[in-house]
Amino acid sequence: MQLPFAKYQAIGNDFILINNFDNLFRYTPTLVQQLCHRQFGIGADGIVTIEKKEGYDFSILHYNADGSRGGGFCGNGTRCALHYAIHLGLVQQEAFFVAFDGIHTGYLRNDLIHLKLKDIDHAIQPLYTGYFINNGTNHYVEIVSNVAQVNMMTMGLAKRKMVPFEKEGVNLSFVQLMHDSIFVRTCECGLEYEPLSCGTGAVASALIASSYYGLKSPVKVVTKGGDCSVTFTSLPDGKFKDIYLNGPVYQVFQGIIRLD
Repeated sequence: MQLPFAKYQAIGNDFILINNFDNLFRYTPTLVQQLCHRQFGIGADGIVTIEKKEGYDFSILHYNADGSRGGGFCGNGTRCALHYAIHLGLVQQEAFFVAFDGIHTGYLRNDLIHLKLKDIDHAIQPLYTGYFINNGTNHYVEIVSNVAQVNMMTMGLAKRKMVPFEKEGVNLSFVQLMHDSIFVRTCECGLEYEPLSCGTGAVASALIASSYYGLKSPVKVVTKGGDCSVTFTSLPDGKFKDIYLNGPVYQVFQGIIRLD
């Protein structure tokens, strides 16, 4: 069987996108690992499939490069899916769809994909030497003086199962505050290496920088893979609404997967 796909990247976070309206893609951990392998497969941080969903334009499913199902909302992967849906003509310039954590909207404007995340209806929690927030996925964020010097193997990847996240894990971001922006590096669950960026990590870091360090919307986020911005409306008691992750998305190439 032959299955069309597109390879996408959003600020360096790369994904295999599959239009699964005909249910041709059948998930197995081994298949996901093979396709995401950077030497023996297509190579990607994960796979995102676009699925039919009654009452919505579509729904999306996310699979990590290690073969596991995505245990949280994927911001950059979702922005790539929205771009691909527009490219395929499944929607026009905007979409109303379902993801891991519920209903979302997004749109394309001025060559940027703008993705609306769920409101934060609880205060961000200080935890250890950092902060915890769930913005569709669990994030632990630490502020550091020089993010480039952080050893991600010992300070990031090794701490993803820290207490109290032993069971499901937590994504860890390290953030350097700069004059008018933040520099973010993230370790994600489901990856055994540091990706070039993380969409929900960028959002979590921007909201924490706003709550505790006074940054105002929009917050420019610098990553190893490029820049994006986070816009939001601050509410009393540390809550947020109208949260958008905004940035470029690129289709790298298209191809056909042969599934025997």
